[in-house]
Amino acid sequence: MIPDGYRVVIQYDAERSHFLVRVPELDGVQAEGATRAEALGKVEEAIEAAFRQAAEAGKNMPTPIDRAEWSGELQLKVSAGLHRELAFLARQEGIELDALCGELLTMALGARSAGRPPRPAGGERRDDRGGARRHDGGHRGGRGRGDYHNIMDDRAAFIEYVRSIGTGGGPNRSRSGRNRKDEE
Repeated sequence: MIPDGYRVVIQYDAERSHFLVRVPELDGVQAEGATRAEALGKVEEAIEAAFRQAAEAGKNMPTPIDRAEWSGELQLKVSAGLHRELAFLARQEGIELDALCGELLTMALGARSAGRPPRPAGGERRDDRGGARRHDGGHRGGRGRGDYHNIMDDRAAFIEYVRSIGTGGGPNRSRSGRNRKDEE
């Protein structure tokens, strides 16, 4: 029996005039159709086929994320510099570090779910491919990774990013969250 509860992601491909559906919890399970209903029907068939194949191979399929039990505890490794800045911010705001991290992750998840990707800090703008580039055309840090990881590695950029989520800030906002023009 196939348990209910697997989340699906539906996207419309305008070039092909098709709906694409994938099941992130089940690697490789996806389908497409000319209509949303057709694509969803096909992905249901793909889920059934994946379960059938797993049963024949004697393998178990993962429990849907929404049906699993979660403790609420998350172990996370960050750079020493980011840890220091988060600890400072927690003390400054008079809250526990775990509570601050939970709040920051909640805000970032909300922004990401709403389709607002992390905004680069330090005067960067996104190029046509979604990557970051500096005003002078140079690349940040030379790490060879996407701008998301650069933001997460650079503590000042991360803190600025998180603060901008809560304040709706942008390039004209200072670290205090106030408009730079108002501070002058």
